[in-house]
Amino acid sequence: MATIECQPELDIAAAGALHRQLLSALQAQEPVDIDGQAVRKVHTAALQLFLNLSVEARLQKLPVRWRKPSPALIEGARLLGLADSLGLGEAGEDSA
Repeated sequence: MATIECQPELDIAAAGALHRQLLSALQAQEPVDIDGQAVRKVHTAALQLFLNLSVEARLQKLPVRWRKPSPALIEGARLLGLADSLGLGEAGEDSA
């Protein structure tokens, strides 16, 4: 299983490193766990990367699971209408 631990600030400066992590996780051809508990700030660029990961993982039939997504992460996804697409629809719970 590939595990991605999110940084506290997922801003445009962090997008390059996040993109590399997500690509590596997909290339591993294993289920992906994303630990989002540390996220305090999330920008649209990071959410777009997570959406791309979700779409690509579905095409490859790889599960993506959020572990303890932070309120900031959930709220950012909700504001952009991406909470359900990202599997963050249930606030405060692990999502599959």
